[in-house]
Amino acid sequence: MKRIVAGLALLAGTVAVTVIYVQRYQQEREYRRFLSDGEAALARGQSYVAIEAFSGALALRPGAMAPYYRRGQAYAAQRQDERAIHDLREAIRLSRAAVAPLIALAALYDERGEPAQAADWYGQAADRLQGADPAVLYSLALALYRSGSPAAAKEPLRRALARNDSSAEGYYLLGVVLRDAQNPEEAMAALERAVRLSPGLVPAREELADLYRERGRGFEEMTQLAALADLSGNVERRVAVGLAQASRSEFDAALQTLANAESAAPNDSRVFLATGRVLLMRAELSGDARAASRAQTALERALGGTARRSEGLALYGRALFLTGDAAGAERILQEAVSTSPVDPEAYAFLADAAERSGHPLIARDALLDLDVLQGDTVSAGVRGERARRIGLLSLAANDARSAATFLTQALDTTPTDAAALGMLARARWQLGDVEGAKQALGRALELNGNDAALRRLMRTIR
Repeated sequence: MKRIVAGLALLAGTVAVTVIYVQRYQQEREYRRFLSDGEAALARGQSYVAIEAFSGALALRPGAMAPYYRRGQAYAAQRQDERAIHDLREAIRLSRAAVAPLIALAALYDERGEPAQAADWYGQAADRLQGADPAVLYSLALALYRSGSPAAAKEPLRRALARNDSSAEGYYLLGVVLRDAQNPEEAMAALERAVRLSPGLVPAREELADLYRERGRGFEEMTQLAALADLSGNVERRVAVGLAQASRSEFDAALQTLANAESAAPNDSRVFLATGRVLLMRAELSGDARAASRAQTALERALGGTARRSEGLALYGRALFLTGDAAGAERILQEAVSTSPVDPEAYAFLADAAERSGHPLIARDALLDLDVLQGDTVSAGVRGERARRIGLLSLAANDARSAATFLTQALDTTPTDAAALGMLARARWQLGDVEGAKQALGRALELNGNDAALRRLMRTIR
């Protein structure tokens, strides 16, 4: 009887173990089915279905990392950021070895425009990988740069490029980082490497063109601009190439570039405006009146389209001035400075036209407006020369007080300008400041005692 009881007990225990094993097997199979269904739903873009499946997996195994990680991704796809962050953080807590949740959380913060947070999580991922993944190092560097820490971005970038030196994007970012660190030579070298690796990488060419321009390397800048124009077929880029060529006095090449742009966009007023500007640059440099006349034709077409009106009028007025029609130029330029937004060069062109037409007050006021507009954005030398001219125009308009003020400013920049000292002496004499006039004239004669105009003025001021 005892043996029967013992046998029955053993059988019951075996059945119980079997039941538990079957239950666990079924639970594991159900868990894996939930995971598989969730993965398939995510792959189809069905994030709601995926969330339900991963939640089912978590109900069966609440301490599992994978469903938290994948549900976090599904929440992120729905832009339920707070829930996504919660799940991804939980996945990170549950597995101290997993890297994927760290990268997913960093990417989420990146998309939210929180690069400092992204950099923190990318940094943790890079540490776990011991710097073995160049893609993670690049993402870390980019997040650091975006968070305002370009210096900190250099080290992970260099480590990334040491492991993968064929990354054009990596060298592009390195170039930008070095540019911001005021290291233009190394920045150019990095950007040149990026362009060699990926000739179609437009941002790298744009940065390289800017650096070449800042360093006065016009030919290299133009090469990059030409490449950008070819890559995009963009009219604005073609115009930039033409203007860059003209700035190097390569007028024939510039006009050919703009002619090609016109063929591609026959009604684009930006091309006509640029063509007019290039022809005026040639006319200014060589005195070629025919080029100024051709500029008028191009600018008339530009003004008939959608060109910036003040700029178009300013250039057209300049063309009239260069062909000898100072009165017509002054009239057009008066309209240019009255048209908003005003093109600043219109004031300088108006001053020339009004002075030639015998209207010194209009010319002076145009230069005063230009000086206020530009302020300290131009050099002290430019402002000093402008002050000298304003002083001269004030004298011509019988405004001795303004003349004395601006000539004094001009002499602060160029104190050995004998002619300006002579004009200052004349202004002070007209104001009744005899001693001041004699002092200015004495300094002028010390600098240039043989000047006939100064000697005549000496006979006047006694």
